[in-house]
Amino acid sequence: MEKLLADRCAVVTGSSQGLGSAIAQALASDGARVLVTSRSLKKAEDTAARIQAQGGMATAMEVDLATVEAPDQVIQAAVDRLGGVDILVNNAGVFVWRKFLDFQRADWDRSIATNLSAPFFLTQAAARAMVKQGRGGAVVNIASIHSRVAEAEVPAHSAAKFGLVGLTYAAAAALREHDIRVNAICPGAIEPESAGRRGGSPREKVTQADIASLTVYLASDLARTITGSVIDAFGSTRLAIKI
Repeated sequence: MEKLLADRCAVVTGSSQGLGSAIAQALASDGARVLVTSRSLKKAEDTAARIQAQGGMATAMEVDLATVEAPDQVIQAAVDRLGGVDILVNNAGVFVWRKFLDFQRADWDRSIATNLSAPFFLTQAAARAMVKQGRGGAVVNIASIHSRVAEAEVPAHSAAKFGLVGLTYAAAAALREHDIRVNAICPGAIEPESAGRRGGSPREKVTQADIASLTVYLASDLARTITGSVIDAFGSTRLAIKI
């Protein structure tokens, strides 16, 4: 059976562990060539090695997405190493839990730089490459339940993720004419170490596999008319938070 993402080139940020690793492995298992990025080269190489051991193609890159030059470097690496960029998954994030009155400027700046500024400039750089290639593309932003419901102890995370949803809408409107689709997923609390297990009920936490499979769908031609959509995947988290 033909794989959904055969011959596609994908960038997954923050993909050395956890949800990002699960997404990278899911994209690769459906045929994509994947650039794994992380602030830790060793961890990125470990994820790439797991993909390769399963018969997929992946390459690792060490990068700090909070730096100004990082977005262009990442997309250029995808073009040089993979042969292009068809899929961008903005997954990397910083989460700082601290009381509002104790929040530090450095925490705020890094949260916004990683969770919002990096996705904007990565999407811009990827879109320029996609337009040049002339075959469209897909961007999937991994937002959060905190992009829908703010909590007092995560002001920067909430601000950035609310902004990421707004960016999803704006980028979808801007890039539609180039056949570049932009969508977002807002996970609730995710079951750890769950890349190989689907959730069984909306009364359970979502799993890494749930979010990874949804990412594959949004990146594939099955979703070729879907853009500007923001999908809530809260699972049981919705039971604990008033929406």
